[in-house]
Order: sequence, then C-alpha cells, then structure tokens
Amino acid sequence: MTVESMNDLDHTLYTDYPEFEHEYDNIQEPKTLPPEKQTLIVGLDRRHLDGAPITCITGFIGRRIDLRKIEEELQSVCRTCGSSKMYDIVLKGDVRKRAFVYLRSNGYSMKFEEN
Repeated sequence: MTVESMNDLDHTLYTDYPEFEHEYDNIQEPKTLPPEKQTLIVGLDRRHLDGAPITCITGFIGRRIDLRKIEEELQSVCRTCGSSKMYDIVLKGDVRKRAFVYLRSNGYSMKFEEN
C-alpha cells in the first residue's frame, strides 16, 4: 500500500476509546451568538471513577473554537484544569462561584443548576 498524500493518513479505521470524536470538515457548526444572547448553566457533578467534584458549564451555542477559548480563560481564572466536550466545559473541582463571576463579568447570563 502506498500513501499518495498526507490526507490518506487521517482516516480512523477503528478505536476503542469511548470518548473519541470524529472531526468532519463538511459539518456546519452554528455561529457563535453574542454573550448577551446566551444563557449558560453552571452545575456541580461527581466523577464516576473516584467521586471527585467537577464543575460543568452547559448551554453554549457556537463554534467549538470559541468554546475552547472560553475554556482556556476559565482554566486560568479558576486555577484548575479542565476540558471541553461537545459544547460543554468541564472543570476539575468545585469552582462554580469563580466561573459564575467570570462569565457574568463577560456578559453571559448565568444560572445555577438545580439539583
């Protein structure tokens, strides 16, 4: 088998990683709404593995690149690590108040998740 270009190497044949996400070029992402028109929900959850608290931020509407920028800013403000997964932001630890204050100061309308 010969490789004609580098694009031939981009195809995933099989993976058993449960959180693997395919990145398709032909899928249209929604345009990012301005912060005033978005309502984000901040909640607390527990990891299934060890029961550690994690902060979940949901309700973002927009491109994943913009979500990634918000995630990186939140990580630096909250002084914790985290990730973005399918339009949700997950931060390690109970940093709901810091995330709430930061996002509120950037113009997002916020709600706390009711348990």
